[in-house]
Amino acid sequence: MKEPMYRILILEEDAALIKKIQQLLTLHNYDVLTCTTAEEGIYICRQYKPDLLVCGVRLRGGSGFHFLMELRNDPSLQHMPFIFISGKETKEDMRMGMNLGADDFLTKPFKSKELLLSIKSRLTRFTVFNIQQREKKHTTIVSMPVIPPEIHNKLSKTEFRIMQMIAEGLSTREIAEQLNISIKTVENHRHNISKKLNLTGHNSLIKYAIKNLTQQYRILS
Repeated sequence: MKEPMYRILILEEDAALIKKIQQLLTLHNYDVLTCTTAEEGIYICRQYKPDLLVCGVRLRGGSGFHFLMELRNDPSLQHMPFIFISGKETKEDMRMGMNLGADDFLTKPFKSKELLLSIKSRLTRFTVFNIQQREKKHTTIVSMPVIPPEIHNKLSKTEFRIMQMIAEGLSTREIAEQLNISIKTVENHRHNISKKLNLTGHNSLIKYAIKNLTQQYRILS
């Protein structure tokens, strides 16, 4: 019996790498979709429901981390197996990716065999998971925010909301527009948040927000 053809989405800013991975996966009987931006990725996921995603840490005009956060926050997409690929391996990037819900993290240049084995492993595990869930009469997946104690105890409700929006990838201007406050007020909030959490450095608050404001998912039967 012929194995089922799985659909895989590749998100990556490097067109040459996309083509290389696409040729490899097509050769191994995978149905491959490709794109270079997070916006395209979310649209394709909703339209075509790929069985697995291979995503670069850097995307055109955005970040793979922010794309993964949006994916995991969407009940219809949060179950999709997700493999990160990166041009460099740092413990910070790897830990951040895993904290956000990535299933694997491969560093470029990786061998074709590594990618194929990772994909096969994730698809096999996900197929088994789906079978188990179909056998249950009632299954519900609930999102449970993970809030570090220092955030819960030190920040006001407004400051915590701004932290969430930073983690979602919103700029200072976008936060100001959504909360209907001035850019200066947002900047003051960001300064106060950094001070309360003992953060220093230009991007330290963004990194902290992405790493710590994650979601966990629990299956209720």
